[in-house]
Amino acid sequence: MHHVVIAEHSAEVCPTGNAKTKALLLEMGPQIPKIAEKNGVNIVSGPWVNREHSVVIVVEADRSENLDTFLMESRLPQWNSVRILPSLPMEQGMQDIAESTSLF
Repeated sequence: MHHVVIAEHSAEVCPTGNAKTKALLLEMGPQIPKIAEKNGVNIVSGPWVNREHSVVIVVEADRSENLDTFLMESRLPQWNSVRILPSLPMEQGMQDIAESTSLF
């Protein structure tokens, strides 16, 4: 299943202004692909960063436990609030809608 991972942090812990977070990110960032692979998580897109103090990653994982372990080992939750949105490819979502009973 695909998951959209959205991690948001405050300006106070942003790696652009916080030396400890910067050091952590510089240490852990290059390890992210290996941590994902080790935990059975396929990075589909990202990680993407922006000026809004957020990180976005699209991943594939068969088990939510694998995704949780990947996030903890990447240390992303130590300086971010992390939201995980289980997601479907558009085609599958459209098929689900077509086959569902409408409410109104």
